[in-house]
Amino acid sequence: MSNFVVDQLGFVRRQAVDYVSSISESAAETIPAGLKNNIKWNLGHMYVVHEKFAFQLTGEETKYPTNFSKLFDPGTKPSDWDIESPTMSQIIGLLTEQIERVESVLSSKLKEEIEPHYKSSTGLTFTTVEQLLGFLIYHEAMHFATIKNIKSIINS
Repeated sequence: MSNFVVDQLGFVRRQAVDYVSSISESAAETIPAGLKNNIKWNLGHMYVVHEKFAFQLTGEETKYPTNFSKLFDPGTKPSDWDIESPTMSQIIGLLTEQIERVESVLSSKLKEEIEPHYKSSTGLTFTTVEQLLGFLIYHEAMHFATIKNIKSIINS
């Protein structure tokens, strides 16, 4: 079942995955001066937030890889990591599989109400699956722009 929100979410995710697919491990782990995070952190963070909003808050099964929350939750940063991070290849595989799960599991449930309703840290209240996925479009695009900025800084 095609839906604008699901289509847009898939579009922005696939754009991000295509963009980072040729970035080396060393470039992905570089933290430019003045920033707290790197490309790898942004990708892992996209996965973690997506898992929460698309699956956890909708009552669906979640797939958090070991240590992903410790590495990529909001407020974390690579300079605090004391465990090995996943490779770019592993993260890209997870991001690809995740968007396929969203499309197959949630496309037919967009109008379903979530219980309990979810109030974000910024005060926005979400009541349906579609609203949660709509927020993820914004979140994905914001981090994709950050990734592009980091790559531009690294390349200059």
